[in-house]
Amino acid sequence: MEDKNLIFKCRICLSNKIENFEINHFGFPQKSNDWKSFFCFNCGSVSEFKLHNKEEIYASSSYRNNKDHFNIKSDDKSVLPPIDPWSTISFKRWKHIFDILKNSTSIFEKENIKMLDYGGYNGFLPHALNQKHKINSFVADLDKNGLKMAEFCGSKIIDLSESKVNEKNFDLITIVHVLEHLDYPKTYLEDLKNNLSNEGIVYAEVPNLYGFPLGDEAHNSAFTKYSLTKLFKDSGLEIICCGNTKTPKESIKFDYFYTSEIECLFIVGALKGSKNKFVSLPDSNIPNNIKKFKYNLQLSYAKLMIGSISINISKLSLRYFRTCILFLFYGLVELMSLKIFKISLINSFFKKK
Repeated sequence: MEDKNLIFKCRICLSNKIENFEINHFGFPQKSNDWKSFFCFNCGSVSEFKLHNKEEIYASSSYRNNKDHFNIKSDDKSVLPPIDPWSTISFKRWKHIFDILKNSTSIFEKENIKMLDYGGYNGFLPHALNQKHKINSFVADLDKNGLKMAEFCGSKIIDLSESKVNEKNFDLITIVHVLEHLDYPKTYLEDLKNNLSNEGIVYAEVPNLYGFPLGDEAHNSAFTKYSLTKLFKDSGLEIICCGNTKTPKESIKFDYFYTSEIECLFIVGALKGSKNKFVSLPDSNIPNNIKKFKYNLQLSYAKLMIGSISINISKLSLRYFRTCILFLFYGLVELMSLKIFKISLINSFFKKK
């Protein structure tokens, strides 16, 4: 049965100005009937609530083990890799994070950066950044397998199933694809800002409501640029910059085709009173009725299918088609030369070169 005690309000701005909606889409999968989705007319975000059934248990690694990531299947479900295979792709996010922070802040002018990767799972991000600049890193997460890897990679670990983050004076706090998993992210941001140094920086990254489907059953909310910046402002953080980013292009090799120029949003913020240059909130551009919102969302889906997803799949198809033709041609030449001349013409050709 549906939980009658559920109180529906916007997870981002806590507003009651929300309306339930449903979208059935062939190309972009949506969540099961176990969920209710609400659009917020105050901040423009989407909040989703699970009506019954169990929630994701991050501490046990079940969230990642239950995901059929990139067609990596096994006949024996008890035999799993030590770290989620997606990590090989998400690791490469370090590059755009490094570039954004370098171009928008002076964080890397500090000799030794004290960093917290909140929800950092395996510690790959601080491990990468440490190879560019001296980093004294902490990783906070619920996943015990991930924390073991983070410790192995050189970070101090904080098990969030046992304690909060008590360490203070962080120069950099990263929250990469975490906020969308939380019930009410404002609560977490308000706590984390107290762990910053006076000139500390917060970097966060989330999926974009208009660039990523609402089908992930582990996501509780979907952001727009306005709702993400408003969340930071409401949490007591000023905005240094905000924009779009995307999953590394290598993800298409793992059958992930959603990567596009507007797939994700990033934001860089800091405490009010620090020496950073701050910007104002962007225009809200919030639709004034649910019909208009659904139209905008479906229009964005159509543009993504034509402009990004189909192109990503075409590139992958052409790559494999070209490779297929080459191997077919070389195989036929090899077979004919061995049958007719009893020698490999291909080997002879390369020896001459």
